[in-house]
Amino acid sequence: MLHRFRLSLASLLLGLLLIPVATLARDITPSDRVTSRVNVRAGASTDQPIVGKLQPGETAELLESFPRWDKVRLENGVEGFVSKAWTVEVAPSPVSNAIRIGTWNMKKLGHGSTKDFALLTVIEVMQKQGGHAGYDTLLARLGSAWAGMVTESPRPRTGSGNAEFYAVLYRPNRVEPCAGWHGLRYQLDNDGSPTGVGEDHFAREPAYGCFVVRSSSGGVGCDFMVAAYHAAWADGNEDEIVAEVSHLPELFQSMADAVPGEKDLMVIGDFNLVPESLSEAVSAADRTTGTGSTLRIQGTRTHNLYDHLLVRDEAATTELKGNAEVIDVVSEASSPKTFYKTLSDHLPIVATMACGGPDDD
Repeated sequence: MLHRFRLSLASLLLGLLLIPVATLARDITPSDRVTSRVNVRAGASTDQPIVGKLQPGETAELLESFPRWDKVRLENGVEGFVSKAWTVEVAPSPVSNAIRIGTWNMKKLGHGSTKDFALLTVIEVMQKQGGHAGYDTLLARLGSAWAGMVTESPRPRTGSGNAEFYAVLYRPNRVEPCAGWHGLRYQLDNDGSPTGVGEDHFAREPAYGCFVVRSSSGGVGCDFMVAAYHAAWADGNEDEIVAEVSHLPELFQSMADAVPGEKDLMVIGDFNLVPESLSEAVSAADRTTGTGSTLRIQGTRTHNLYDHLLVRDEAATTELKGNAEVIDVVSEASSPKTFYKTLSDHLPIVATMACGGPDDD
């Protein structure tokens, strides 16, 4: 669904990079030899229960492809698997007024002298002498075609070398802040400073913003709110991570309160949880597919999908087309180990949004 990005083109993302593209949608339909229906099953096996049917002439959105099965979404929203033996892929059709939205956790941006700051990140924009030198350098390298937002202070709000900012980069010819919206707002929480007050639910509380997508003709396409989030690692203690992530409904409510009537609410970033554990911690829809968003020290991919895009209300956020996917860009470095050492221990995830008609909220 997504074209492979070239890092040298600076076309990934820092914080929540919003990239306009001529995106193509891919659909699946029954092949000519199907006379009645194709069964849609709960899993990639004929032993799995049937959850839906795909009639001749109908199409389903392709979410993910496997050797003998495709994962699809039917028009009624049901997701399942269809056999490739009985289906064919429909020729791609353009999705109008599309942008890509994504996240990349680049390891400790702004620390050390080995980073190629022409590359992009989302989180771990590290505090250094009270500033965010890595983000500043990256934004300067990207040039005038890009604009950015960065939080006013790091979290935790201390001078620690491990304190982090959140940032968003966007192309101002297609994306801009909502009217009256300035900067990124942290979820109200104890900021981790020596004078911080109240309960401290988040080690690095999420920060959110409101954005408007311009149509290709220059008019208003749609608006939405998105939050950047980097969950606590907690030395790998999953119970502690789940306890923190379970407070994300409060973040969604804060976003809804900040812009009354806005229903397109998303959180994107590094949750340090695989999908199964994430679903137990929060009820928001995880719109991410695939595996291996993290890397081993040798630069090889793990099976862990820690980076996610969560949507509060799937029925309201119909602008999101398909799911976020992991983009493997390790080969852009001279070796996988070099990628891990100098760039990141994570890979970016990217999804497509299309604002083809009047905004539905």
